[in-house]
Amino acid sequence: MFEVNAVELQKALIKDLKVGLTPMVASSPGMGKSDIIRSIAKEFNLKVIDLRVSQCEPVDMQGYPGTIPDPNDPSLQRMTFHVPEYFPVETDKIPDGKDGWLLFLDEFNSGNKQTETAAYKLILDRAVYMYKLHPRCLIAAAGNLTTDRAIVNTQSTATTSRLNHYRMRIDHNVWIDWANGHDIDHRIISLIKFKPELLHKFNPGSNELTFPCPRTWEFASKVIKTEDKIDRLTTIRLAGTVGEGAAVELTTYSEIYQNLPTIEQILTNPKSGWKVPKEPSEQYAVTTMLAHNCTENNIDKIIVAISRLPLDFQVITFKDIYKRCPLLKGHASIKEWIAKNSSIIF
Repeated sequence: MFEVNAVELQKALIKDLKVGLTPMVASSPGMGKSDIIRSIAKEFNLKVIDLRVSQCEPVDMQGYPGTIPDPNDPSLQRMTFHVPEYFPVETDKIPDGKDGWLLFLDEFNSGNKQTETAAYKLILDRAVYMYKLHPRCLIAAAGNLTTDRAIVNTQSTATTSRLNHYRMRIDHNVWIDWANGHDIDHRIISLIKFKPELLHKFNPGSNELTFPCPRTWEFASKVIKTEDKIDRLTTIRLAGTVGEGAAVELTTYSEIYQNLPTIEQILTNPKSGWKVPKEPSEQYAVTTMLAHNCTENNIDKIIVAISRLPLDFQVITFKDIYKRCPLLKGHASIKEWIAKNSSIIF
């Protein structure tokens, strides 16, 4: 099966949902598949119905048994199934301020066989018992891989053949672009640039309670966001998010910043008031520092400082700036830099 990164996956899911297909995304834990599906719902103004299939019983998918009066003889009762309120059916009103629903069947391949059978009808017939789902209700599913020591059950071909399958892969460049737009701490971004293998390091056979992945690096960013220096206590807290090994790596890498000029020193005299580092690890740290402190008010000084770096690191810095501050793309100083270096970078 082809593997897709987060950007490719999002584009494919949107196309599938628009033509009425039900996509199924599989990946190792913590790679962000659920976030991608929720971001699609946000983009198209859909209310998310998050249903954890692993926690469902068949009645949660096919309705709860009950009775209704016989239309021909009110003294008699007929057997029926009552649709759970979270399923939007044809007669339901679209929620105020929304354009429809996205039914997200998370942990889809972790449900038991009886639940899978009930979900099969939901996907195939778009119906709960005899009630059709609302035409403005889209369906997407996600789950973990069988190789990842997660709770995954083998599904029937009858079910799998009704889904459009994707396997997600990690791409550190895509994640760095995302991180720059989501206020992830610049020290973490710099570390992942320098050691991309640390972005997702999942070993199903490990006894560690947690591991580095996009989800846990986001947690780690919250841990160090207000810490100028990572001390022993902060390292212990980091280990609780990304694991001991990655926590030590980040702590050690962050010590590089103690040997670098501060952003204030660089901006005071960007042309000659600071020493350009020669080590790649330090150069990555400077690129991230400059990008994360770039504003419309200091862009001219930032560009002077950037221009002192090796060209490939200049390009890296501008890519980060574009993601963090898209409005600066049209700034005269940036246009001037692009014109000056176009023969090399294009």
